[in-house]
Amino acid sequence: MSEVIKDTGLDNIIDLQGIGKSYDGEQNWIIRDLDFVVEDKPDQGQFVVISGMSGSGKSTLLRYIAGLQQPTEGSVLINGGHISTQERVSMVFQKYSSLPWMTVLDNVGLALRYKGFSKEERDTKAMEMIR
Repeated sequence: MSEVIKDTGLDNIIDLQGIGKSYDGEQNWIIRDLDFVVEDKPDQGQFVVISGMSGSGKSTLLRYIAGLQQPTEGSVLINGGHISTQERVSMVFQKYSSLPWMTVLDNVGLALRYKGFSKEERDTKAMEMIR
């Protein structure tokens, strides 16, 4: 049974429309016809949780939102634009992804290094994120 989502007048931060995922040429679907919206709640803040059993597609949805993977069908909009035209959303992976030979500060600032930020700029921004 599908529900009609009413328009609240708030801007959508994340908007997944008609998302579907098939790994076998559309013979079988692990996700089908999924609509998911996270609205902006100005001056309120919010904490959004995607919960489910192992293998239910939680990480797949997060990869779509981060722009790391594309669904078989449907659209992913971030702040009203397609993910390919927006800055990417950050994602913390389930498995270790830091480089053990680097400091915490250098790991946090690594992406900024590849964007051409100076060491001083990287360290300042990384420390803000750590705090």
